[in-house]
Amino acid sequence: MSGTTAPATTVTGPRRAPGPRGRFLLGSVVELRRDLIGFLRQLTEEYGDIVRFKVAGFTVHLVNHPDHLRHVLQTNNRNYDKQSHEYRPLKLAFGEGLFTSDGDFWRRQRRLMQPAFHRQRISQLGDGIVRDVVSRVDTWRPYAERGEALDIAAEMVNLSMNVATKALFSTGLRDDDEVATISRDLDTMVSYCLYRTMSPLAPPLRVPTRRNRAFNKALGELDGIIFRILNERRRHGTEANDLLSMLMEARDEETGEGMPDRQMRDEVATLLLGGYETTSNLLSWAWYELSRHPEVEVRLHAEVDRVLGGRLPTVADAAALRYAQMVLDETLRLYPVPWLERRAAKADTVGGYEVPAGSLVYISPYLTHRHPGFWKDPERFDPERFSPEQQDARPRFAYFPFGGGPRMCIGNGLAQLEAQLTLATIAQRYRLRPVPGHPVEAKMQITTAPRYGIKMTLEPRGPSV
Repeated sequence: MSGTTAPATTVTGPRRAPGPRGRFLLGSVVELRRDLIGFLRQLTEEYGDIVRFKVAGFTVHLVNHPDHLRHVLQTNNRNYDKQSHEYRPLKLAFGEGLFTSDGDFWRRQRRLMQPAFHRQRISQLGDGIVRDVVSRVDTWRPYAERGEALDIAAEMVNLSMNVATKALFSTGLRDDDEVATISRDLDTMVSYCLYRTMSPLAPPLRVPTRRNRAFNKALGELDGIIFRILNERRRHGTEANDLLSMLMEARDEETGEGMPDRQMRDEVATLLLGGYETTSNLLSWAWYELSRHPEVEVRLHAEVDRVLGGRLPTVADAAALRYAQMVLDETLRLYPVPWLERRAAKADTVGGYEVPAGSLVYISPYLTHRHPGFWKDPERFDPERFSPEQQDARPRFAYFPFGGGPRMCIGNGLAQLEAQLTLATIAQRYRLRPVPGHPVEAKMQITTAPRYGIKMTLEPRGPSV
C-alpha cells in the first residue's frame, strides 16, 4: 500500500447567510418592534440581499433581490406557505379567506373566485366607481369656496370604502352609517391582529381585556352585517350585478359545490379590507406627491384634459390615461405593503444560502422597490420609471406591489381601475395643496398609511362636469 495520502475532497454546498447574532432568547424582536423597516433596511445595507437573523427563537431570512424573490414567490412557491406567526392572528379576523388560507384549500378557493374578477366583469363596475367619486367630490365644493382644508386621506378612505361596499353589495347595506361601521370595525380588527403579531404573550381572546372586548365587538358587528345580507340574498333570491352575487353563483368545476356561508363571510371580509385600504392609501399618497412635484401634476392635468375633453372618464379611457397610471405605479413603488412573511415548509436553497425547514422568510416590497441595483436615486418620485422602455429593462420582481406568482392579489385589477378613474375624475376638477406645517409621516402596518392624515386645500380648475 502506498504511503502517500490522497488529497482531501472539498465538499461545497449551501452556506449560512450572513447576519447579526441578536439578543439571547428574543433575538432581534426588540429592533423589529421599535422600527421594523428601519431595522430591515439596516440589515440589507450591512449584510446584502439575503440576511439571516433570529426573532423570538425563529430563524428568519430577509430576501431582497428580485431573482431570489422569484424563487420564493413563483418558482418554488409551494414550499413557502403562510403557516407563520404573522398570519395566525389575522385568521381571527379573516378566517380562511384568500389572504390567510393555504395549500390545496387556497387553490380551490382561488379557482372558485377567479371568474368574478375577470377583466370584463370588473369593467362593468367602472361607471359606478365614477358616480361614487363625483358624489363624494360634490361635497367638497363648500370647502373649496371657503379655502378650508380637508383631510384628504380620510376622504380617500370614505370614498374607497363606498366603492368597495357597493362593488360587493350593490344592494343590502342600509345607509352610510353602516358603511362607516364596516370601516371602523375593519380598522379595529386589523390593529388588534397587528398587536397580537408583535405580542406573542398577549392573553387569549376569551380573556375580557380592553383590546379583546373591542375586537370581539367589531367582529360581531361586521359578521352581523355580512350574514344579514347573505341571508337576505338567499331568502329573496335577489339578483344583483355585484361581486357577492358572482361569488354566490360560483361552483367548483369538479364537485359542482358552491361556498358555504361561513367561507363566504371570510372571503367578503377579506375583499372589504383589500378593497379599501390599499386603494385609499395609494390615492392619498398620490395627491401628496403630486402637490410636491408640480411638473408631474401639470403633465397629469394635460393628459386628463386631452383624453377627456371635459367629460367624465369611463373604463374605455383607462388605456389612454397612461401617464395617470404611471403616477399611480410610482406612488405604489414608494408606498407599498411594507413586508410579507412566508414559512419554508421544507429545506431549500436561495441564492446559494441554506433556508432550513420551518424557518421564516421576510419579503419587503418597501425595500426591494428601493434597491439601488434596480432603481436610480430610489427615494425620488419619478413616474417616468414606468415608461415602457424602463419597465422592460427591469427584472419582474424588482416591482411587485400586489405580490407575485400564483398568490398575486386577486383584486388588483379592480383596485388599479378604481385608482385610475378616481385620480382622473378629481384631477379634472381640482389641484390639491398641502397645508403648511401639517406633519406627514408613513405608518407601516399591513399597508403604508399616512399616520396623521394629509391636510390639503382645494384649488378649482376647469369647468365642473
